[in-house]
Amino acid sequence: MLIRLLRRLLRSDSAAVRSEALQPAPRTGPERERAQELLRQATALLQSGQLAAAEKLLGEALDRVHDLAEAHFQMGELHGRRGEPEDAADCYELAVHFDPGHVPAHYALAALHKSQGRHTQAAEHYKRIVESSPRDAAAHTNLCFALYEMAAYEEAREHGERALAISPKLPEAHHNLGLVLREIGEPARAVRHFQKALELAPRAEMAAGLAHAYRDLGRLNEAIASYDRALRLKPGLGDAAINRAYACLLKEDFADGWAQYESRFAATGTKERDFGLPRWQGEALEGKTVLVYAEQGLGDEIMFASCLPELLARAQRVILECSDRLAPLFQRSFPQAIVHGGKKEDPEGWVGQHTPIHYQVPIGSLPRWLRPERSAFDRSAVYLHADRAVANDFRMQLAAGHKPVIGLSWRGGTPKTRSHLRSLPLELLTPLLKEDALFVSLQHGVGSSELAGAAALRTFPAATDDLDRLAALISALDLVVSVDNTNVQLAGALGRPVWVLLSASPEWRYGSRGETMPWYPSAKLFRQGGDRRWEPVIRQLMTAFSEWIERSQARDR
Repeated sequence: MLIRLLRRLLRSDSAAVRSEALQPAPRTGPERERAQELLRQATALLQSGQLAAAEKLLGEALDRVHDLAEAHFQMGELHGRRGEPEDAADCYELAVHFDPGHVPAHYALAALHKSQGRHTQAAEHYKRIVESSPRDAAAHTNLCFALYEMAAYEEAREHGERALAISPKLPEAHHNLGLVLREIGEPARAVRHFQKALELAPRAEMAAGLAHAYRDLGRLNEAIASYDRALRLKPGLGDAAINRAYACLLKEDFADGWAQYESRFAATGTKERDFGLPRWQGEALEGKTVLVYAEQGLGDEIMFASCLPELLARAQRVILECSDRLAPLFQRSFPQAIVHGGKKEDPEGWVGQHTPIHYQVPIGSLPRWLRPERSAFDRSAVYLHADRAVANDFRMQLAAGHKPVIGLSWRGGTPKTRSHLRSLPLELLTPLLKEDALFVSLQHGVGSSELAGAAALRTFPAATDDLDRLAALISALDLVVSVDNTNVQLAGALGRPVWVLLSASPEWRYGSRGETMPWYPSAKLFRQGGDRRWEPVIRQLMTAFSEWIERSQARDR
């Protein structure tokens, strides 16, 4: 009864109630001695698997001395064995309340938080451990990983290096530090740590980490071999399966890449949607209706939509499901299709009004059948069409005499999609902003403080929040300069010139080298070099811009 009361008080919203009720008991006396003896007996019973008997003795010990931290910890272990994580967490919390330096309880709480993806909370417990036990290499290693998951990369590196200074042969420390080094743009160092981790403990995750680092360095054959090793060690490792596909696509091995890309749903733990129809596997479509449904992000939907003109030419009828944010643009661009805008979580009953339907296919699977090699990409087609009236209105607003009108965006992705590598500070574009041109911000979610040093930038917040208006704005521009984000996909699909500023570890769609990409003939790529710095990219950009201005002026004469 007392233990349950303490747990309720622990969960109380009132700090005063918690503080008063959870005061420590006297530190000495016969009651504490008897409680300690009961705890020793209970621990032995727990170790031998006698859970009921152990629980009874632990309860008796805590009835005598309610602040016995080790008894609360052992009760947590008991609940953990029974598969009762919430009760276990309460007991561990009581243990660290009464003994803030109880390392096993902090470890147990950190493990529970980590298992449920709560890395911030896990990190707090690992920090408590290293405060009391600064030479605990395992705690530094686990803290390194938690901070990596939180995108706190510099702090993560510090703890990874401290772990290895204490225990140089700890394989998990090498692996976790390798993960961090990849994210901060040091893949060559990451390779060495992943190799050492594999030497010490050959595990699938370590082989996959090594493959990621090889891929970042452009060593794609070695990356694929390492992904294969990871899959031999653990055939169901999704991280290795999907990234092997990306490596193949980076080197433009489309046959192998698209086949492996079909593992993306299982690899990412995403449930593949099912409308109860046969999956299209490249069969002839004369006289047939095919349902193409949405997956992944907006940029992916736009890029894969480049396959739709060919599908429309083959099938009698195409039903296209897409994000509701893309629906107006897709309805205008693919008038032969039946376009349904919605969200991927919507009920699937809407398809009933369009029967009969013979096949279904996720939009990301179209390239497997329509883009088996580079020569199969359409090098001339513009497949998205903006609203002409809105585009003309933007042209009138942006009329700048003979000045070119340039759209800019400088941030891309999210923390989970490596935004820190794909984005650059706006101030790095200052040399471009000094040119004799009119500049327009295409950056979604930009704030006034971010634009404080870029007064030359025109903004259209209503357009950057609305994809159809954004398409019209991009259509009114002479050039788009952007990092890897949805603006690149829109500009390329609209056939507008787009210059893409790429990190040294680009997404697979951009390929591993060269200034062009198969998806968009109007795109020109500017890649970071081995130093992984943006300044050389900006210098290349400025040289190309001067040449572009000269050509434009020559055409106008």
